[in-house]
Amino acid sequence: MTRSETSSYSGESGRKMRTEPVPKGIGSQSVKRNASLSHPFLDVSEGLNNRYIEEARAEGKRVVGYFCGYVPRELFDVAGLLPYRMRAPYTTTTDQADAYLSFVNCSYTRCVLEAMLNEALDFIDGYVFAASCDHLRRLYDNLRYLKRPALCHILDLPHKTHEDALDWYTGELEMLRRNMERSFGLKIGEDEIASSVRRTNEVRKIVSSIQALRKREAPPVTGEDMHRIMMAVNSVPASVASKNLAEIYSTLEEREPAGRYRARFIVMGSHMDDPAYIGAMEQMGGMVVADTLCVGATQFSDLVDENENPLRALAARYLRKLSCPRMFESFDERYSRVVATAREYAADGIVVETMKFCDTWGVDAQVFVDALRADGFEVLRLEREYTRGGIGQLRTRTQAFLEMLRR
Repeated sequence: MTRSETSSYSGESGRKMRTEPVPKGIGSQSVKRNASLSHPFLDVSEGLNNRYIEEARAEGKRVVGYFCGYVPRELFDVAGLLPYRMRAPYTTTTDQADAYLSFVNCSYTRCVLEAMLNEALDFIDGYVFAASCDHLRRLYDNLRYLKRPALCHILDLPHKTHEDALDWYTGELEMLRRNMERSFGLKIGEDEIASSVRRTNEVRKIVSSIQALRKREAPPVTGEDMHRIMMAVNSVPASVASKNLAEIYSTLEEREPAGRYRARFIVMGSHMDDPAYIGAMEQMGGMVVADTLCVGATQFSDLVDENENPLRALAARYLRKLSCPRMFESFDERYSRVVATAREYAADGIVVETMKFCDTWGVDAQVFVDALRADGFEVLRLEREYTRGGIGQLRTRTQAFLEMLRR
């Protein structure tokens, strides 16, 4: 579906997509948020290390930290290993990292390198990258030089998704599997990978069920809490995640609405793994009902085919999932999915955020903004840093956006 085919989704204006009446108090200036979702599993999102990692390491397992949504976490959720999506949201300065990475490298890569140099991420035993942008490639180069981990691998990620590209990426995953076996002295067979695929698919199904609750006019979970859920999911094995998510879902089904709000938002753009950013928008009266962020619930939704060769099935799922701007010739597909999500979740506005110096999103974001506005959507364009220093400005911009929406 091309962009021109989606223009009728929003009608005359992106603000007119809601078809159900607004509950009393939601559209008013009075905004009330209930207490944050409480569950021990969500404590995982509050720090870097967690008790599940400590238990795994005490059992002799190795933790593999991976960068980028194109890297299959299933390969690290097998016997002897544990997957961990790399993040460092609590870094306050990058003095050491700035000696190795340029100021025009995004602050995500500089913050992660700083955390590595400060030994805050020393519970990670190996690292896997995708060649998805120059910033990650430079982080990979410096990590190999400075830390020399047991495993430091970069996947050569195609820019297209045709059959030849799928064959290439399947071969890349096979080379990664062999490298992990050599680095950690393990044997990772197809049966183990297939079992990991099944476990992770179960997590995806529960995540999708929780995400569906956000379609309600009065959602039982805030965007900040959903982001906390996803950060926890990205930091533990699938078996741990599925058990805890099932408990959370059963609680949410009967939970009271998360609170009154002034407008429903969708967030898209650069890597964002700190729930505080979503929380700042919601403190001002927004309700983030969906996102297309690479660490979010929408990106986690597509299942892996369990009937195919596991490595090829993983290559197909990750290569052909909801794409990011580094994939060539996929703008129309990305745009269609964002517009469909906006309609499905009755969004009043779309927040397009980019991290400063993010080359891929720095170009694509403005094209998105122009296209969305041309199709009648209300859009807030934000540039931010990875750290929390700009949250005050984010609140101000969100408040102004809500006033523009007359909410």
